[in-house]
Amino acid sequence: MKRRTVLVTFGALLHDIGKIAYRAGEPGTHSSSGYRLLRELFQQQEVLDCVRYHHESALRAAKLAPDALAYAVNLADNISAAADRREEEGEQEGGFDRTLPLESIFNHLNGRNNTLALPPNQTEGVMPEPQEGIHLEQSEYIRLLRELREGLKGIVLEPQYLNSLLALLEGWTSSVPSSTARAERTDISLYDHVKVAAAVGACISEYLEDGGRLDWKRELLDHQREFCKEEAFLLFSADLSGIQSFLYTVTTEQALRSLRSRSFYLELLMEHVIDLLLEGCGLCRTNLLYSGGGHCYLLLPNTENVRQTLESCMNQVRDYLRTEFGTQLYLAAAWAPCSADTLVNRPAQEAPYQALYRRLSLRLAEQKLHRYTAAELRAMNRPEEAPAARECKVCGRSDRVDDEGRCPWCSRFVRMSRPIQEKDVYLVSHRESADALPLPGGLYLSFADEKEAREALRTDPEILRVYTKNRLHTGLSYATRLHVGDYHASNLMEELADQAQGIRRLAVCRADVDNLGATFVSGFEQEGPQRNRYVTLSRTAALSRALSIFFRSYINNILAGDGKVNRALPVSIVYSGGDDVFLVGAWDGLLEGALRIRDAFSRFTGNALSLSAGLTLHTRTYPIRQAALETEELEQEAKSFDGRKDAISLFAARQGFVYHWTDFTSLVLGEKLSCLRTFFDGQSDEEWGRGKAFLYHLLALIRNCEQPINLARFAYLLARMEPGERSLPAHQAAYRDFSKRMYQWYRRPEERQQLITAIYLYVYQTRKQEEIL
Repeated sequence: MKRRTVLVTFGALLHDIGKIAYRAGEPGTHSSSGYRLLRELFQQQEVLDCVRYHHESALRAAKLAPDALAYAVNLADNISAAADRREEEGEQEGGFDRTLPLESIFNHLNGRNNTLALPPNQTEGVMPEPQEGIHLEQSEYIRLLRELREGLKGIVLEPQYLNSLLALLEGWTSSVPSSTARAERTDISLYDHVKVAAAVGACISEYLEDGGRLDWKRELLDHQREFCKEEAFLLFSADLSGIQSFLYTVTTEQALRSLRSRSFYLELLMEHVIDLLLEGCGLCRTNLLYSGGGHCYLLLPNTENVRQTLESCMNQVRDYLRTEFGTQLYLAAAWAPCSADTLVNRPAQEAPYQALYRRLSLRLAEQKLHRYTAAELRAMNRPEEAPAARECKVCGRSDRVDDEGRCPWCSRFVRMSRPIQEKDVYLVSHRESADALPLPGGLYLSFADEKEAREALRTDPEILRVYTKNRLHTGLSYATRLHVGDYHASNLMEELADQAQGIRRLAVCRADVDNLGATFVSGFEQEGPQRNRYVTLSRTAALSRALSIFFRSYINNILAGDGKVNRALPVSIVYSGGDDVFLVGAWDGLLEGALRIRDAFSRFTGNALSLSAGLTLHTRTYPIRQAALETEELEQEAKSFDGRKDAISLFAARQGFVYHWTDFTSLVLGEKLSCLRTFFDGQSDEEWGRGKAFLYHLLALIRNCEQPINLARFAYLLARMEPGERSLPAHQAAYRDFSKRMYQWYRRPEERQQLITAIYLYVYQTRKQEEIL
């Protein structure tokens, strides 16, 4: 990275650090508080000036040199906030309230106008519960200030510490608002604001330096309006195709291990490509706006060097994927130039920000339609002299196989399954080994714990990069923390099936967020004259981060339970990230898990977003790829249900077992399944054996309700179940209630289908045999 870009990035990341000090009770403005705090730790006056003079009034009065970095940070701050703010915390006490909490980023999404806020005392990995009436006490800021000051002591203003600072700020500033102005919404965290400001500032620095324009006062302050119309930025997007076929190509043998390893590899592959791109463009992870689900967005400077780097890097990655995996995987990429005005959606009536994302999406789709050049197609179709190969017993690929009948990649995936789960530090280096996974660029990914990683960093110059899983590590190069959804009750499908209640069956569940693409493009639009009031780059980034953390981090705790009210579920995550999830587990545990995830997601987003899911039941030997295809079909059925999605589809496609989540929980589980349990669970073993036979007869009649005679048969069977005169009054009352409800439900088509579903679930819960109805 260029020196000026490094320092601008540091200056932008630290420019608002004084807000923590000011809200903790220190006097003066937040700019002066930040300056006092940082001058005790750092000597670089250029960075200190970025903090002290990042507001225009102070910047004009300071009379800095024309090439001072503070001019870039001032403009980057305004772009990140999407407003030319002239007020500053501490200058006008009446306009600010230090106790204002961080509002939920979902408050103004998809037409909502909620007032939910997030608690400041958040437990690592545990989903915060948005609620009303929260206030931030001064004591909370005092604690944050103390911990931030301690963490900053380990930071040096050198490039290798940029990502460490980013991780530190995420840990301590992502739960407090960027602004406490009473006239503004407080749904942007301080972390999201400074991260976007750093991304913008780095782009400005690279763009102006590339053009030899070093009078930043003139460019960015005196002629700011003109600069904001220049297409100084590139919005870059990449999308990995073929994920589904790559994951679900495996057979049943050690399928869960292979699935998880393949999923993990694709996730790390994408993160590695992101870092290759950023490093090649002379930037760091501040410029990553979003990654997850095989997608990413980067904010880059619009320079010739960057455009050439993108072309070169993407060709390198595609060559690697084609060599290693043929046409199975493809990474499409596109970029579009844009101005600062576009990033702040100006003029709002023309909605240029939304148009930018639409334009980029069209370019990405176009490239997917024209993946390969003529030369590449000829090369792929040219017959090659290859050594004798056999078919891999895991993926079916023709290749050299080992003694276990696995190709090199499948052998790696099985072998790497355990260290992927047990190790929480991943090292990227040039050093090849049997225990490493290859990556594009002639690099390899190996696994370590923290002690091993620190020793390797001290002794091995080949290590280029380090990722850490879920935990926040501090120290040189421990910068890039990745949230990973890795909850697992077992690595063996047989063990998961054996933990099921009743029938020993596995379930497969796939779920993802409804209408997410439209949400990113226009979700923050409001009705009325201020339609685009909330359409900002910072909100898009904050929304992306919130969704990513839910599916990559909070989901682990949701499935693990609290050990009290909620049990740890017999479920394993195959994939969770971006906006979707793929789970395997004991059938009843997975159903409970799907309900937990949906309920938590609804609370987390304030019902601004919804999920749709498909869930199938299988024997433990059922081919996982077939299960995945069937579950995908169910998921799509749920997404097309009743015109509004927000549904779950069960068992088999086109059989009518599709319900909105609220109907499923209240009408199928809460009403009909509860009724069956109440009536049958209280019976003796002798009664239960007779009652179960009746239940199967009733189910057969319900299934064939189109025959008029079956209504009479249904009533007759209900009458035969009536307890004798000597039975307890409670049993007689229970029967009357049961038979009345069953008769009513039989006569109504929707409730009849709900009853069939409830009977299925009840039989699965109580049946020991392996047959499915």
